Amino acid sequence: MTEDTSTPPPAAAIPFPTLTILYLPSEAKEVVDEVSRKYPNSTVEDCVGFFHGSQKHYKKVTIWSQGIDSLWLNAIVARTKERADVEFVTLVSGGMMYML
Repeated sequence: MTEDTSTPPPAAAIPFPTLTILYLPSEAKEVVDEVSRKYPNSTVEDCVGFFHGSQKHYKKVTIWSQGIDSLWLNAIVARTKERADVEFVTLVSGGMMYML
């Protein structure tokens, strides 16, 4: 029996999906639908948060992907701000929370 001396492939060769969570105000339902169409493996949950100073209903949109197009994400954020009349959108990525 011979020993396997081949080296394993580098970790960079394995494409791991990233997890991105958007907390979108319920008023931006059309935006939630758009995200679901672009990323069909995303999940949407109802939740309550205090991101905008008072208790409010949100859609927690969880996206698993190999990467998110930044231009598309910027458009989603802008459309959400307009539809829900908010100053920022809350996003979690890489374990960090951002207000965009």
